[in-house]
Amino acid sequence: MYQKKSFDTTAESVEPAQKTILLVDDDEDEHEIFLSALKHIDKSCKFLSAGSCDEALKIVKHVEPDYIFIDVNMPRTNGMVCLDEIKKISKIAHVPVYMYSTGMNAQDDQKARQLGAVDYIIKPNSIPMLTGLLKKIVV
Repeated sequence: MYQKKSFDTTAESVEPAQKTILLVDDDEDEHEIFLSALKHIDKSCKFLSAGSCDEALKIVKHVEPDYIFIDVNMPRTNGMVCLDEIKKISKIAHVPVYMYSTGMNAQDDQKARQLGAVDYIIKPNSIPMLTGLLKKIVV
């Protein structure tokens, strides 16, 4: 099922450079955690989420995000395959993609970078930790 979540708290003010962040993760709780962290960083961010690679590919047909975060361990199409599919789309091939997972090994990190990921991020244990991590990336 295609899901698109967004949040924009600048309805009454004009922000010239609104950033769009796309999270691809099959875990709905991760979407809420990610959104909570983003709200602490930049309330003008637009947050889009997809529960699968297929949903993400539908979203990027219509929207060019500024940053993409992809969970590595997803059913059906894993994050590495999703990264590869996204990087094949010329209009968004330049968009920084971060692999986002509960664990990492050197082989996964190397493979992700070969496929075009900027970095491989371990999911933090708390919203404040995620907020700090995202602040270094999206601000």
